[in-house]
Amino acid sequence: MRCVKLSTAGALGGLALGLSLFSACGQTESSCTAPKLAPNQPNGSSALASAMVAMDSQLQIVLEAVMADPNHAWAGFTLESHDLLALEPTDASMVNGHFTTHAPLYLQAIAQFNKAPSAGHFNAVVSACADCHHGTCPGPLTRIEKRRPQLD
Repeated sequence: MRCVKLSTAGALGGLALGLSLFSACGQTESSCTAPKLAPNQPNGSSALASAMVAMDSQLQIVLEAVMADPNHAWAGFTLESHDLLALEPTDASMVNGHFTTHAPLYLQAIAQFNKAPSAGHFNAVVSACADCHHGTCPGPLTRIEKRRPQLD
């Protein structure tokens, strides 16, 4: 099986990008539609933010590898899963009921992809991410949607 391994440069670049995405997360209870920003973290990223950066990086790596293959072969790829509910968030107010309901669905989608890698199962992983972010942290939705394979 081809397991996704991140290079140091790729991980650092993904970390920087992910931090900027994760920092745009959350919404206030008011009618304002502007996303709530996570506080600046002088001591680094939270475990949850780091996991989301890693998730995005591995999705991008797998997608680019599959799209570079003329046959768009998914076989042999696996994705690492993260127990999102066990990870410390940047800001506790960003973990809500929607998040706790949808985080396990992400784990199910990863398990399904790892059992039978395919464009459909990869899209299910992307959908699990998007569905969770719709009710928790809408900032990265545009980026998440870019992880969907564009097959002919």
